[in-house]
Amino acid sequence: MSPSKSTSRLVTKNLKKCYNGVWAVKNLNLELSPGEIFVLLGPNGAGKTTTLKLIAGLLHPTDGSIHIEGTDLQEEPIKAKTVIGYVPDEPFIYDKLTGREFIHFIAGIYNVKHDQYEQNMNKLFERLDVGDWIDEYAESYSHGMKQKVIMCQLLLHDPYLILIDEPLVGLDPKSGKTVRELFFELRDEGKTLLICTHTLSFAREIASRIGIISHGELKFMGTFEELAAISGASDIENMYLKLSEG
Repeated sequence: MSPSKSTSRLVTKNLKKCYNGVWAVKNLNLELSPGEIFVLLGPNGAGKTTTLKLIAGLLHPTDGSIHIEGTDLQEEPIKAKTVIGYVPDEPFIYDKLTGREFIHFIAGIYNVKHDQYEQNMNKLFERLDVGDWIDEYAESYSHGMKQKVIMCQLLLHDPYLILIDEPLVGLDPKSGKTVRELFFELRDEGKTLLICTHTLSFAREIASRIGIISHGELKFMGTFEELAAISGASDIENMYLKLSEG
């Protein structure tokens, strides 16, 4: 599927999610464009993971709407999900599959032929240093090893909207650097990345724009320059802490 001519890749309007009377996400309004890395910042329990799961179609919203490439996620979920790539905060791979077998399995789900992805996948294997163990069973993998495999399978079907929850958890510094470089390459290809993290320094390295979320509410959305204008350039960290503790 080719990307639509819409200038907005993702639009959420008044998005809400309630669990047993507790609002995990409240009136979330986002509009993300092609070629953008948007980082959603906030402490644990702020609503970041719930937001990603809603946009990925893994949770049904209590209210509000989600449009991806102009397609309503609730009305046409299969069409909308074909352009989404998602990496959860806890990477899952079937224990009795090797990393390579898992990638082949996911490719089959998306009906991607082996010759369509083999060359690019082998290059990614090399960049992420998975070659020594990609053919071992996943039951022996560490969290970081699983994260690398999930990052590889993310790109199998050439998604336009990429959702990633805490991408650097479990990765060594070299792999973390490679992942950052990969994010910039995807941005330059016109992909849209929505990344959740609680780490301000990581967000400052990669973000085109940021959103700060606390108790399910978006407290700030804009660039770091705009945040600095509000807080004073030397006090961004304290402003972030103030907004995120909101």
